[in-house]
Amino acid sequence: MARNTAMADTERRLGRYRLLDQIERDGDARLYRALDADGRSVILWTVPLACLCAAPSVEGDALERFRHMAAAAARLVHPAIPAVLASGEHAGIAFVATAPVEGPTLATRLKTGPVILEDSVATLDRVLDALGAAHRAGVVHGALDTKAIHRSGAAAMVTGFGRGALTASYANPRDDLDAARRLAERLLTDHADRPEVAALLARVRDDGTDAFPDAAALRCAVCELGKASAGPPAAPPRHDRHWPMWTIWLGGLALAGAGAAVVALHSPAPSPPLPQSEMQAAARSALSFPVPTTRRPPIAAVAQALRSVNCTLLTVEDVNGRLLVSGTVAGEQAGGAVRDTVGANAAGWDYGLDLVTADAQFCVPLDTVAAALDANRRLEMPLAATVTEGPALNAGDSLALEIRAPARPVVLQVDYFTIDGSVVHLLPNPSDQGTALAAGALRRLGGRAEGERRWTVGPPYGTEMLLTIATPEPLFPTVRPEQEQAADYLAALARVLASLPDDAPAPLATVRFITTGP
Repeated sequence: MARNTAMADTERRLGRYRLLDQIERDGDARLYRALDADGRSVILWTVPLACLCAAPSVEGDALERFRHMAAAAARLVHPAIPAVLASGEHAGIAFVATAPVEGPTLATRLKTGPVILEDSVATLDRVLDALGAAHRAGVVHGALDTKAIHRSGAAAMVTGFGRGALTASYANPRDDLDAARRLAERLLTDHADRPEVAALLARVRDDGTDAFPDAAALRCAVCELGKASAGPPAAPPRHDRHWPMWTIWLGGLALAGAGAAVVALHSPAPSPPLPQSEMQAAARSALSFPVPTTRRPPIAAVAQALRSVNCTLLTVEDVNGRLLVSGTVAGEQAGGAVRDTVGANAAGWDYGLDLVTADAQFCVPLDTVAAALDANRRLEMPLAATVTEGPALNAGDSLALEIRAPARPVVLQVDYFTIDGSVVHLLPNPSDQGTALAAGALRRLGGRAEGERRWTVGPPYGTEMLLTIATPEPLFPTVRPEQEQAADYLAALARVLASLPDDAPAPLATVRFITTGP
């Protein structure tokens, strides 16, 4: 009896996920509702590693293709694509975890009758825009149909991009385009009595790839259909504004998904037309007083507002006259707060969000050293830490660092926070008590020299955090154990930072996130 119970417990868990119920099965792939270690709901696609590795792939090794595609899917940032939160392999199972999506599928909606033309056009517009963004990022869906689309109209969501990494061995962008044309036929056929709809359906059926070589081309045709069906405008047309989708290239094999950039444009209602005499006077006035064209987005205001958002590590930039907010947030709640804050302070400017969502457990260390991070940002020559082999490391790789001191002598504390809630103290450590660093000096950790301390990557895998703190004197009077629970260390760290003298140089800190995989 005990043995059967243990087996049942194993079946209900996959690493840090607790499986609630199976909601779909497609060959070897299974779809579950699940909870992560923090109790948050996720959607989990799984495939046995043996089946994945046995599947042929046009791009060579199927396992490597899965890892590459899952990482690429995690970098997708689009309001119609649910975030890919994590991916990896555990206990012989490959998995992709995505954010859940509420609402019925389009397949369920179509069972009740045709979708009105306006909603059909809005659905296709949103789905094709998401598909185009995915293809530009090198991600193929592989199973686009009405069951993969939740809700309709301007709120449609395209699920299943993470699943494509597991099951779409042969899929390519052309397969997605064929599926998109079939979707267009399914939604528009009920409105073929309209001449403009019939003309578009004829092009979709007869010309196919020649007429629509990519998702953008089909989307343009659908948008024109929407304009035609709307009839003549009741007021002078307003110029469309195109909102950029920014992506950030933070590679990894088990990467939390990015938050999506959701932008709403609020325009005032059009004013009634002016009398001819007033229009001529306004035109002369406009010619007499040139309007300045050299404006800059409110970088400082947005950056200042974001300082009040906890659990974040962000950069605000001006990229070709548009705001770009990029960085890492610890937990989905922090990501939502960033989106709300940017939207409230962008002052009407175009903006993009490139947010990597790390585990919420990293919120506490980020907040503990928030003041030290802010002090370091203000320096012309700040404390800097670099992972020499890049931010993505695999099992067996060595963790090697280069740390450069600011323009003053400091003492270092270097900590590595793991995904399983522990912290490894890289410096000081049992074999290296040399924490002092001269102004501007470079210190290397984890090298291959004889007798030098080394650290290698091992399970569990995910997004992990490297924290480097610089102070005038050692933070702790005695060396802490090389590894301990993060909660215990963070409590001690908070007490030490709070006890530093007010007249002492401010502590400095820098954080790097690292993704690890098998």
